[in-house]
Amino acid sequence: MTKSISLIFFLISTISPLFAQQDKSVVTLSKDPEGLFKSYKFFIQNVEDQRTQPGATLGKVIALGKEIPAVLPGKAESELFSYWSYLAPKKEQTYLPLYITIKELSVNEKRIGPNRVTGEVKLHVRFRWYRDMQPVELTGYQTAANYTRPETAFTHEKLIKQLVDQALGHFQKWMTTNAGKTPALARNLVLTFKEINNTASEDTVFYSPKRPLIWDDFKVRSAKPGSRYAAAVFTSFGYEGRSYPKNDDLVVEIGLKIFMVKSMSWGRPESRNAGTLRHEQIHFDVTRLVVEKFKERLRKAELTIEDYDSEIQYQFLEAFREMNRDQEQYDGETGHGLNAGAQAAWDKKVAQQIEALYSVQ
Repeated sequence: MTKSISLIFFLISTISPLFAQQDKSVVTLSKDPEGLFKSYKFFIQNVEDQRTQPGATLGKVIALGKEIPAVLPGKAESELFSYWSYLAPKKEQTYLPLYITIKELSVNEKRIGPNRVTGEVKLHVRFRWYRDMQPVELTGYQTAANYTRPETAFTHEKLIKQLVDQALGHFQKWMTTNAGKTPALARNLVLTFKEINNTASEDTVFYSPKRPLIWDDFKVRSAKPGSRYAAAVFTSFGYEGRSYPKNDDLVVEIGLKIFMVKSMSWGRPESRNAGTLRHEQIHFDVTRLVVEKFKERLRKAELTIEDYDSEIQYQFLEAFREMNRDQEQYDGETGHGLNAGAQAAWDKKVAQQIEALYSVQ
């Protein structure tokens, strides 16, 4: 945010105490109880001075025809940390730890005529915080005030203090406006799941324990060339991810699709019986159980707000490999359904797991 203020001062008075000491002008930020913030959810963790010339120096001012340095009583980071911490003291551990970087803080004047001085005060600060030890940039504030004054009287403290107050006030308003709306302010990641099974598709059957496979789902009536098996079902799973801020959290919602593709599934006409169909249904069930393992992988993974997407993709690929292994194990142990004893054992085991899964959902 950039704002320019033009101020013209015509003050006629005695010489300000500010200029009583001719070697330098000391600018003190007085702490006024009336300036205390009444509603805020942050505290000042640190102030860093990144100006070209850090320290106490602010610039040059004119005092009785003489150019003298304008300085703070101490280093800028210490003075502003003390002042801002007074305005918004730490009250709760849950408050946002705010880091403020001073990019510019200066006052410079020049004499343009008898008893006539022009000046400019500049302030530029940036706000950030650290989440999981990673910097998160929030917002910035940049402003300037130009003025004309009589040479004999002017208090720089008032104008500098005004800009410094405005900077912290800007952040307080920004945080209030953006709370629950930007991932930058999220403190935690919340993972949620939902099954997607209502997408209309003539070629797709989405998994549901209430909707077992039927032979009409197997569109191809001839075996895959070279295959000696009675039937085959093409099952798979995928996910859709979206994220949104909510209160102090970033909610990551994973939409899961478990499906079979009709046009890629086949069964020989002479093999379309209940036993063969049940064998293919278990393949579909195995895919569904692998998706539950995928969810558990994500719950245990170290997902961060900064980089959760790449970890989700990695765990998806691992789960996909696991699905292929589990399907091969199923066919291997049952002899593709020809081993009646092994088939019955798998049927019972998988049925119990599916029943337990959906009884708690």
